[in-house]
Amino acid sequence: MIVAPDKVVSIHYHAIDESGNIVDSNEDEAPLDYLHGYGNILQGLEDALAGLSEDGETKVRLTPKDAYGDYDPEMVFEVNQDQFPDGGSSLEEGAVVQSSDGMELLVTRVENDKVTLDANHPLSGKTLDFTLKVTAIRDATEEEIAHGHVHSHPHEPH
Repeated sequence: MIVAPDKVVSIHYHAIDESGNIVDSNEDEAPLDYLHGYGNILQGLEDALAGLSEDGETKVRLTPKDAYGDYDPEMVFEVNQDQFPDGGSSLEEGAVVQSSDGMELLVTRVENDKVTLDANHPLSGKTLDFTLKVTAIRDATEEEIAHGHVHSHPHEPH
């Protein structure tokens, strides 16, 4: 069986940035299961995995355009600290907060009564090198295809 649309694919992956820093990896964890052809992972990764068989490996470089986008300075903004539930008293740089619409925002600065938030993806603006290994492939169920994503099954760990 090969990686193709309507297949559930299990992968181990490892990603490094331009400086050689590991920015994401599941090599020491359970594989990531995704439904191929439904945009559940980055398109460049789906393209690189297409046609591989079980135990197949590949490497791919994704530029910001093909990964998490360019860094957008307009997505950095300042709000008053009193807009937070506890008045922002527990906020510190590096914390991640959630906006009212569920977007994750990085706190980049807390000064006086102002909080600077960054809505960019943490990996935006970075070229990433991925190493990918297919660990399993199976046919997707009709329900998974209808919903466009993998469902856990009773015989599989959650």
